[in-house]
Amino acid sequence: MRIKAFAFATMLAFMPTANACVNAVGTDHTGQKFEAGWYVGKDMTDPMFQQNQRNYWSSVATRTIQEARARPDFEHLTNLGVLLIYQGQYDLAIRHFLFVERRFPGHHETAANLGTALELAGHDTVALRWIRIGMRRNQHEHYGSEWLHARILQAKAALAKNPDYLDGRSVGGVTFEPTLVPPLPTATPAGNDGKPVKLWELNQALAYQLYERTQFVRPKDPVVANLLLDWATLNLVGGPIENADALYDAAVAYGATRDTLTRSRQSYIKRTLAQADGAKTEASEDICAICQPLPPPPSE
Repeated sequence: MRIKAFAFATMLAFMPTANACVNAVGTDHTGQKFEAGWYVGKDMTDPMFQQNQRNYWSSVATRTIQEARARPDFEHLTNLGVLLIYQGQYDLAIRHFLFVERRFPGHHETAANLGTALELAGHDTVALRWIRIGMRRNQHEHYGSEWLHARILQAKAALAKNPDYLDGRSVGGVTFEPTLVPPLPTATPAGNDGKPVKLWELNQALAYQLYERTQFVRPKDPVVANLLLDWATLNLVGGPIENADALYDAAVAYGATRDTLTRSRQSYIKRTLAQADGAKTEASEDICAICQPLPPPPSE
């Protein structure tokens, strides 16, 4: 559930990218310190429970309306529709984006925003069609993460028919062995282009989609809980275990059961962090298996 706007990029404020200015130190599951490329632990997850984007759009509501009235071009009409979504006026946002589609046909931003508005209004099946239209219009839609939005909508539709649908299933399409620290998954779901995503792309998709979704979907929610559990385990096996610990807590807040395996994993994380903090080792730059690779150095 990502919204495409042309105003300030507030929705990117907490996203984990390799080129970010913030570069905190994380710890892998062996206790090795490394440069995580972004915030870690609660510093990463806390914004998910805050209304940063909603507060931003509330602060610029008057200006957004005035700009759309003064210059009703694609950019300003799109921002107006995004404002309607954040105001909770989903039916009006749907009508608005259908108007934008008629007036400025073929934009991937419109398809993505219309899909989001439809989902929030409870029309998951129609929303899925528009999300797929957006992916066809632009395979890079929302940093290549819309495949996950499509899987979320499919899971919600299946869950409406079968309350037990998520038992033993991963919304994100990734499987981990039920061991204390499982190996990295060898199979990944298909991305926007139909090809299996890389592990760093899976990590990024979970981040983008969940940061946006938690602005609208409050606890408890089984789909969000399912996604948070997978994201936590992905960080346990290939990223900062500080993130894994915080994400397991977030998953429980959204309704996941803190079962024996989760408790064991979090206990393991705390022990590993305590030992690593005592060792005071230097941080490495290249041991994060789920972090976006750094670009190659420029050729001389």
